Amino acid sequence: MRQNSDTSQTLDAAVNQALEARFDFLERQKGEFTIFAPKGRISNATVKLFKDKIYDAARYNGCKIIINLRYTVLIDSVGLGVLINSHKTADKNGGMVVFTDVPERIMNNLKMLYVDRYLHFAPNMKQAAKMMSW
Repeated sequence: MRQNSDTSQTLDAAVNQALEARFDFLERQKGEFTIFAPKGRISNATVKLFKDKIYDAARYNGCKIIINLRYTVLIDSVGLGVLINSHKTADKNGGMVVFTDVPERIMNNLKMLYVDRYLHFAPNMKQAAKMMSW
C-alpha cells in the first residue's frame, strides 16, 4: 500500500505532536549553576522546545551548565548535535557543560560513538559542581 504525501505528512505531524506531549524541560538557576533537566526524548521533534535556552546559557562568558539526563529516555542524532553544540559554545566562551545522571543505556551508546571522550560527564550533580569549581 502506497501513501500519498499528504497522508505521510499528517502521520508525521501526529507522531511529532505525541512525542512533544510526553516531553518536558526544566530549567533552574542555583547559585552560579544553570541546571537543565529534559524529560523524555531529546529528538528532532523536541529540540525546538529547548535548544535556544541551552544555547543562550552556553553563550554566557564563564557559564557553568549542568544537564541532568536522569529522565531522558532517548537521544537521537539531532538531539546529540544540540548537546555537542552547547558544549562547544560554552567551551568557546570559557564555560563548561557537564552531563549528569546519564542512564546506562544512553551512556553505552555515547561511549560506542566515543562522545564520552569529548563531552564532560559526572555521575551526579554534586560531582558536576566539583568539576566546575575553578
